[in-house]
Amino acid sequence: MIGVHPRDEADLTGAISAAIVDLYARFYGHRRTTATTYLNGRIVVCVLESILTREEDALIAEGSRGAVIDGRVAFQTGTEDEFTSAVERLTHRRVTAFLSANQTTPGVACELFFLDESPLESTVEARS
Repeated sequence: MIGVHPRDEADLTGAISAAIVDLYARFYGHRRTTATTYLNGRIVVCVLESILTREEDALIAEGSRGAVIDGRVAFQTGTEDEFTSAVERLTHRRVTAFLSANQTTPGVACELFFLDESPLESTVEARS
């Protein structure tokens, strides 16, 4: 992010990764997922690996890859507010757009957040 010290950026990307992994664990019921987060200006990209549940692995093995992707899309639609809230809380920026993509082989995902340029009002007021 603009004006973020490299050490602070590492802390921020680590915190975002941890928050997204925690959300995946809460919703999918396993802690195998790992994440790496990247910041570039107003863009936050969180790349997740080992995202699939055992049930999803079984569906994929049976040839139902589409059903798994459909379930993942429905998941993101239903949980968008929780993902954007976590990123807003950590970056102190409003998320203006959120995109999610999933791949079943290998089981990876990418969560992409576009941030507003200016800090959230509560952050500006707290600094005053």
